[in-house]
Amino acid sequence: YSSKFVNSGNVENRGIELSLFGTPLKTDNFTWNMNVNWTKNNSKVLELFEGSDNLVLGSFQGGVSINATLDQPFGTIRGSDFTYVNGQKVIGTNGYYVKSATSNIVIGNANPDWIAGINNNFRYNGISLGFLVDIRQGGDVFSLDRYYGLATGMSVETTGPNDLGNPSRNSIANGGGIILPGVLADGTPNAKRVSNSNYGLYGYLRNPAAGFVYDASYVKLREVILSYTLPGKYINNMGPVKGIDFSLIGKNLWIIHKNLPDADPEDNISAGNIQGYQGGSYPTTRNIGFNVKLRF
Repeated sequence: YSSKFVNSGNVENRGIELSLFGTPLKTDNFTWNMNVNWTKNNSKVLELFEGSDNLVLGSFQGGVSINATLDQPFGTIRGSDFTYVNGQKVIGTNGYYVKSATSNIVIGNANPDWIAGINNNFRYNGISLGFLVDIRQGGDVFSLDRYYGLATGMSVETTGPNDLGNPSRNSIANGGGIILPGVLADGTPNAKRVSNSNYGLYGYLRNPAAGFVYDASYVKLREVILSYTLPGKYINNMGPVKGIDFSLIGKNLWIIHKNLPDADPEDNISAGNIQGYQGGSYPTTRNIGFNVKLRF
């Protein structure tokens, strides 16, 4: 035979989900209802087929892969890393970062530490206002957009003044260039200035894949619903109609906080097993709609 199908492995998921419902304030004309949900999940790859210790779920540009690694969370991000001395990045004699000898190092984990949602609803007489805030804490994402954008000078970090107060894109002879933060192999601080007028200083040419892994945390205003219930006196002569509700609905209205520059941390290339990789991200789209509900 040339191939066979096997069970790829065994993954354990353990977690907890908590929900809290309450009415913080209620009067004759006004009601405030709240629903808070908090979820934490820990995954672990317990077993892989035929004694393997890693299953590659997908390999992508940038030299990174998403993996199921034995005894680790499902969805590790592997690629090249910096080298370190006492926790500080090592800089070579040429003034640039020293990359790891292998590109198979775990440099991230796509799984969030926890996720949460806070839903509030305020009702005054026939008017109702509800809004949902989504929160994700932790987890990592590799950004291919940053991988190329920093290399080509399209990102704002690649310009501006240097430590001398001069434009960093000037030639070194004219006071330009930068000193990359880090230490030499012997632990002494780096003091070598390198040019910032050439391709790739901040991008993939001079940095390992780990340099483009970001915290995927966010806080979002996920949904807002403004509703109005038509008073009964206006529908008394509408036959079987017992009520009419008008609603204005907005979704994905505002990214309140995020740590990934230039893109939405939720913008992944897959909704399935491949998580933690972002590339070719479009601006986030807001959706606004109008709804009429008839009750009989």
